[in-house]
Amino acid sequence: MSKKQAEDFIEKIKNDDAFREEVMSIRDVKNKIGYINRQGFFFTSDELKNAWFSMSKTRTSAYTSQ
Repeated sequence: MSKKQAEDFIEKIKNDDAFREEVMSIRDVKNKIGYINRQGFFFTSDELKNAWFSMSKTRTSAYTSQ
């Protein structure tokens, strides 16, 4: 479990349409987590939230510093 894997997962969701559609099509939470783990991503929900927050904050900083 790691924040880095959560960040990598977020990037893949953003950039890989097929992967995003597959993840979003799985309705059962246990099955969704199992699929994500089988794809090589292991993180907690808190790590995902922290990664999302950090990445959002970084993007916002990039736009406001221009």
